[in-house]
Amino acid sequence: MVATVGHELRTPLTSIRGYVETLLDGEFDAPTARRLLETVRREALRLGRLVDGMLEFSMLELSTREHSAHCNVVEQIEATIDVVAPLAAARCVTIRTHLPESAPARVDGDACVHALTNLVENAVKHGSERGTVEVWCSCEERFVQIAVEDDGCGIAPAQHQAIFVMGFCSALPGRSSRGIGLAVVKAIAERAGGDVRVETSSLGGARFVLRFPAG
Repeated sequence: MVATVGHELRTPLTSIRGYVETLLDGEFDAPTARRLLETVRREALRLGRLVDGMLEFSMLELSTREHSAHCNVVEQIEATIDVVAPLAAARCVTIRTHLPESAPARVDGDACVHALTNLVENAVKHGSERGTVEVWCSCEERFVQIAVEDDGCGIAPAQHQAIFVMGFCSALPGRSSRGIGLAVVKAIAERAGGDVRVETSSLGGARFVLRFPAG
């Protein structure tokens, strides 16, 4: 396993180093330099996805003890949109947000972004190309609620519980995965004292609802 991980990480790192050294050692016209930098960016994004996969495994092993961390969920949603923006641009997907000015919650900021990134990335990937993803946030009496909706093929009601189980891979068209991401979202939510569920979206696809304790 360690050898496999090392090999997977080495490949994009080698590519990134090679392109950076090429740029540093030569003089290129603007279109050529841009093409090289786009390759570096693509490989950096791929490396990030590999690292995220390893972090997902480690996060599932964290203690379920309640933590005292706090964050403004609105800020974490905005950070998540920045992370997912390149993927959305590649698929010509519009991400629309409906956010209050502030939404304080009792959850670690990094963990919040990690959970949200899983949900928003899934919505962009599995929604329609040139489609729309909606991200909503509202403050309830006891919880801060975030809803992420897409206009894809949706998730069958019979799988609404199973998709949060570690290792479960949906058989629905366009919903193939490693069966890790949503299990991580569930673990993060429950560790903070919240929850997550999936419903049918008015856009025609899936609507994931993530809640964290207000505060």
